Parts: sequence; C-alpha cells; structure tokens
Amino acid sequence: MISLSHLSGLFLGVLLGFVMQRGRFCMAGGLRDLYLFRDNRMLIAILIAISIQSVGLFIFSYFEIAKIPNSAFPWLATIIGGILFGIGMACAGSCSTGAYYRAAEGLIGSILAVIGFIISSWLIRQPILKNLFQPITAPKFDRGTITQTFNIPPYIAIIVLVVVTTILVSRHIKKSASIKIPKMKAKKTGIAHILFEARWHPFVSAIVIGIIALLAWPSSLADGRIGGLGISGTSAQLFTLVTEGNLKFFNWAGFLLMGIFIGAFIAAKGSNEFRLRNPGIKTISKSFAGGLLMGIGSGLAGGCMLGNTLVNTAWFSWQGWVFIPCIIIGSWIVSYFTIIRFQKY
Repeated sequence: MISLSHLSGLFLGVLLGFVMQRGRFCMAGGLRDLYLFRDNRMLIAILIAISIQSVGLFIFSYFEIAKIPNSAFPWLATIIGGILFGIGMACAGSCSTGAYYRAAEGLIGSILAVIGFIISSWLIRQPILKNLFQPITAPKFDRGTITQTFNIPPYIAIIVLVVVTTILVSRHIKKSASIKIPKMKAKKTGIAHILFEARWHPFVSAIVIGIIALLAWPSSLADGRIGGLGISGTSAQLFTLVTEGNLKFFNWAGFLLMGIFIGAFIAAKGSNEFRLRNPGIKTISKSFAGGLLMGIGSGLAGGCMLGNTLVNTAWFSWQGWVFIPCIIIGSWIVSYFTIIRFQKY
C-alpha cells in the first residue's frame, strides 16, 4: 500500500532529478574539474548543499523531527570503496546519481552504467561476497563522527563548515563578477523559460538540493528509515524486484529513486535535451564497467556519491568526509592515465 511518506519520497525524488538535470549538478564532474582545470565552483556548490542540510538537520534533531545515525566508522572499507568508486566514476563519466539522471536523457552509456551499478550493488550484498570482503569491512573505529573523535559539540563543527563555505562563496562571486557570460536568445518566456531554458547557476541548484536533502530526513523517518538521500541499497532492491519480483523496493527510498528518474526525464523533455545517443561500443563498455565498480565501491563504503558525499558529511560522519578524497584519488588515477599523462608529451 502506498503511504503518504512514500508519496513524499516520490515528490522529493522528482524535484531532485529535475534540479540535478537542469542544473547539470554533476558532483563527479565537479571534483574532477578541481584537479584537471583548477575549477572549484562545483566543490563550493557541494559545500553549500552540505551546509544547508547540516544546519537544518541538527535543528530537526533537537526538535525530534529527524534522527541522526550513530554508527562506527569502517575506515578500511571506506578508503578502498571510495577509491574503487572514484575509478568507476571516471570510467562511467559520472557518479551513480548522475548516471541515473543522464540515463533519463537517453544516453545509452549512462543507461549501461546504471545497469552495471544495479547489478554490482546487489552482488556486493550477497553472503558469498560479504564473507569475501569481511577482512576489509571488519576494521572499524567506534567513534564514527568528527565531533565524537575531537570531543566537540556539533555546533562548533557547523560554524566552521558554514564560515568556510561562506568565505569560498564570497571569493568566487567576487572573482567571477568581471566575467561576462554571453546571453542566448530566449525562445520561451515566463516560468517555462526559467524552468526549461535559462542557465542555472550551480550555487542556486545547490541551495535547492540542500533543502531537498534536508527534507528527506523527516520524510524518510515517517517510513521508519533513519537517514537522508541515498540510492545504493535501493538499487540492489531494484535488482531483486526485476529478477525475483521482490516488492521490498517499494519503500520510501524506492519511490525516491523512481522520482529521480521521472524528474530528470521531465526536465530533459522540457528542455529538448532528450534523445537516444550511442557513443560507441568502447565508451559503452567503459560505462558499464564503471557502473560495476561504483556499485562495489558504494557497497564497501556504505554509500554512493549522494549518500556519502552529500548526506553523511552533513552530520560530520568520518565515512562521508573520508570518502571524498578517496574518490578524488580514484578518479585522478584514471584521468592521469587517460588525459594528464598524454598532455605531457
């Protein structure tokens, strides 16, 4: 039976998919551009979304509208999983969430990346692979958050996060104030122009995504789930739905995932960006392999780009903040051997 909390998950998913597609909010591309082009714009956007979510989450927790997880830090699994995810992300050309919204645009490579991600997300959760990776997933630190480790109240960490983000935003705005972006001739007017044609600034997209990520906490709690946005475990459930007819997929997170695809499809159709595109067998093969690696990596690390980078960082989980540099390392390894190395010759 579809409940109100399920519908709220679907609604938030539609909003998230729409905003990410129209705002071209690619966390993978943002972190890649940081070391390839020294462009930190998308990294700042990610920090904006984390900051908004963090401030609101701890307020929600105080008023018991949301619950903050309390778990140990699987440090070795997070490091190895993050590097594998980063390698897969670079091969696929996007993170797992980005692959979903780009699949809704008709990109065959992204569709194959999503399929690979779904398959490996299920495989990594099977008993035989759980036992195989047990030496990696077993080592844990009991204090799973930065605030617990350094014995500081959360509001101190929130202040530091907000101040750093504000400084970076201010510097970027001042730096880009003199840059003139050519305006394209508008074909639409009014709300249609804003939603489907106008260029969205990544900071604006980040604010909206931060609010969506924040609302996901009380929305999913109504379905008995403690956590925010995430698609890794849900993708594994999607595999069992297709192969076994298992209806466990139809929970809050399942409706969120469906909503992401629907929202991205609406955005792509409305902006005339939907069309089937075949990049060739080589790119498709890399995308599929990348999806497989992202599924394994997110399974080991306890979350994908969305769940770790955007959500777990908001409550200062070591898992989230350690995941970020690890995926950068993994992505850099691929970029070095495919782009950077050849530029030197």
